[in-house]
Amino acid sequence: MNMFRKNFLMPKIRTIIFLFFGFRVICAMCFATGLYAASLTDGTSRFKLDNGFTVILKENHTSPVASIQVWVKAGSANETDKEAGITHLIEHMIFKGTPTRKTGEIARTIEASGGRINAYTSLDRTVYYVEIASSHFDTGLNVLLDAVQHSLFDMEELEREKEVVLEEYRRALDNPNRRLSKAMMSLSYKKHPYRRPVIGYEETIRSFDREAILKYIDKWYTPNNMVLVAVGDFDADRALNTVRSLIKDFPKGTGRKPSRPEEPEQTSLRKTILNEEVQQVYLDMSWHIPALTHDHMPALDILEIILGHGESCRLYRRLKMQESLVHHIDAGAYALADPGLFSIDATLRPENLNDALGSIVQEIVEITHKPVSEADIKKAKNIVEAHFVFAMESMSGQARALAFFETMTGDMFNSDKYVERIKQVTAHDIRKVACIYLKPENLSIGVLAPKGAGVVLSGQQITALFSKMTGASDAKRAGIPELDQKCSMVTLKNGLRLIIKENHNLPMVSIRAAFLGGVRLEDPYPWGISAFVSEMLTRGTSKRTFFEIASTIDSWAGSLSGFSGKNSFGISARFLSKDLYPGLELLADVLLNPAFPESEMEKVRKDILAAIREKKDRPTPQLFDLFYKTLFQHHPYGHPQTGTAKTIRSITRTDLVQWYESRAIPSNLVLAVAGDVNKEQLVPHVRMLFGKLRPTSKKPLEIPSEPPLTRIREVHLYRPGAQTHLVIGYIGADLLSKDNAPMDLLETALSGQGGRLFFKLRDKQSLAYSVTAFRRPGLETGVFGVYLACDPSKLSVAKEGVLRELEKIRKDGLSKTELEAAKKYLLGKLKIRLQTNGNQSMHMALNELYGLGYDDLRRYIKDIKAVTLEDIDRVARKIIVPDKYVFVTAGPALK
Repeated sequence: MNMFRKNFLMPKIRTIIFLFFGFRVICAMCFATGLYAASLTDGTSRFKLDNGFTVILKENHTSPVASIQVWVKAGSANETDKEAGITHLIEHMIFKGTPTRKTGEIARTIEASGGRINAYTSLDRTVYYVEIASSHFDTGLNVLLDAVQHSLFDMEELEREKEVVLEEYRRALDNPNRRLSKAMMSLSYKKHPYRRPVIGYEETIRSFDREAILKYIDKWYTPNNMVLVAVGDFDADRALNTVRSLIKDFPKGTGRKPSRPEEPEQTSLRKTILNEEVQQVYLDMSWHIPALTHDHMPALDILEIILGHGESCRLYRRLKMQESLVHHIDAGAYALADPGLFSIDATLRPENLNDALGSIVQEIVEITHKPVSEADIKKAKNIVEAHFVFAMESMSGQARALAFFETMTGDMFNSDKYVERIKQVTAHDIRKVACIYLKPENLSIGVLAPKGAGVVLSGQQITALFSKMTGASDAKRAGIPELDQKCSMVTLKNGLRLIIKENHNLPMVSIRAAFLGGVRLEDPYPWGISAFVSEMLTRGTSKRTFFEIASTIDSWAGSLSGFSGKNSFGISARFLSKDLYPGLELLADVLLNPAFPESEMEKVRKDILAAIREKKDRPTPQLFDLFYKTLFQHHPYGHPQTGTAKTIRSITRTDLVQWYESRAIPSNLVLAVAGDVNKEQLVPHVRMLFGKLRPTSKKPLEIPSEPPLTRIREVHLYRPGAQTHLVIGYIGADLLSKDNAPMDLLETALSGQGGRLFFKLRDKQSLAYSVTAFRRPGLETGVFGVYLACDPSKLSVAKEGVLRELEKIRKDGLSKTELEAAKKYLLGKLKIRLQTNGNQSMHMALNELYGLGYDDLRRYIKDIKAVTLEDIDRVARKIIVPDKYVFVTAGPALK
């Protein structure tokens, strides 16, 4: 599974349960030509300390940021049945206090130093990490190593944290993807511990005491079972000495070698159907594949790309573009320490399931019968190469790759061997692995379907679909970024603004083309038209079909997609720098000559309607749609960005064309380019491509602000589930307000693991797994609020707790310590976020578009630093007004 194309912070079905990263994904970081083939391990040093602790250090001075990660070679698969979930619970408890740091102090120390700290548990490992401004690198090392060595596992804290984990467990019960994934792992694995969910079960979570945790720590949290990796802007020699000093007294522990039962070979097709209150079918087809170090993995990784990556892959092209059978489909090769799974996942309407299964199997049969073309293989390898370049942008990406190879294969330099194996994959290899693994007797298939849909899975029918597939005997016959870097803006004669930021560290370029639009400027057209238009922009031009656009982008291993929000819409693009100028020509064609073809329009309409239905399966989107509707009764922000089923059905091609033409004017367009580009060459090229856009004297629409709230507005949305989700929210400051900086700091002080809400409501009262403050500043108005999800029985206590903390802020403001910590955390997060060209280009484009100026960053930083306690007091009393807020909930019936 490629984590760089499936943003691992927003993971797909099985990743949500596993929280692991696939082998080829990491290897992609090492696969490239020339200089870049060695750039991951080049300049990297590895040390084995006297106590067995492994340290990997790499200096990288391109950004004032450092990533520090500690990988423990113990995941949920190391547990016994009675220990199910204990690895994950320990991950929670590690940050709950040491002899020198109290509960909450670990996160607060890191956040006050401009960093962030977190952890995750997977099937094969547990990872603790810090991203921090390099000026506080020593602090990051000290805090992280203190936590993993000296956690107290206080009994009272343990009982509270078990309640938090149970809230996380209940949260998963409300997610259909997670429910299906849990069922699929249990179906696919009968003996191996991969069958159990990482989080464990309610009964096991409740059973753990301090003695059980210490026993587990003694087995697995030993120096020779851990790897520390640091990449960033620091001195490696000094860092090594610091690490030696910090771990000199690391408790040795008893230690244990993993002993996992071997999964028996699957000999017949397995299937399961879950009939629940969902709006669409969720399909999962999974085949057993070997462990990540097996010789067949490179070919399986390439097969994954050919079948399931991008809009020109075989499954998407057939089932989505040609036959319109699915809303979404992709494939993933999940390589693990022990044998893993090759999966195909899709969402679709119930009536399309049998046809979709038939088409999927036909594509697999095609792979086994006919060699994959050299062009497809070359494209797949290009994608791996491009992912390497894109992943190298961040310190954390490099650290993650180094740690992965060291912990999962025993040697970080194994990346080089894998690169050669990827390069050598042939059509013969791909056919061979497809014949060996993608056969019906090795398949587990799961369906989560709406109640009453009448979905039936016949094992005989599914096996029959494979009847033309090459059998085992046939397989044998086959042989088988600095923040203050300079940037500039050029305004074309027609009013288009071009922003350029040169960054030659990596051979890649990110582009954002942004128009004012979004839900804010949809009226009098049907709601949802901005998102509809943004999806249609890449669906065909007067020169190119959708398939031609998608194939071209995939052949470059680039990306080109529409985006739409509350205030803007446009196109995001990313290319290797060698493809920049043909990429710009394609971008210009998409923006200047969109055809809005009727055939593609109906496909997009189906997709949007499916997304609207899917929101009913997920409490959070429903909750926030209700919140905005209840808060904004006059401003267009009250309408969902997706539109409604009624408005989407009503949109015509004429509507799309007219709305786009009214917004796509040069004075309303900002084009931001960041990366490996030469300004002197770029400007005339952009003038040539975009100068033909004709200017207009049309003035932008003025949108009135939302009137103040005069009372409490309270609404409940009934939906069955394990949790009740709530928002308490207020009308907030807009982007141009002088209150923007202090409100950002107030939100920061309340949020994060070191924030008040987390500490008071989660750490101390165990009311929720998820609790945070949020704000969404708009162009005339804004939002400030608090989100929390809890057991329904805790709702009244949770509401009182949130209101109590907000009243304390209104009455007493923040302490000096809290304000200074919030400033450091906020500015540190900004440095971390702006490592990538994509985030920089979007940041500059939207700031310019919204009237702040493309170079607003300096002013914003200055404003943040200048905020006083009096400013916090002023905005808290102005925004957090008693009895003038919105309280919305989504969940079971209120008692």
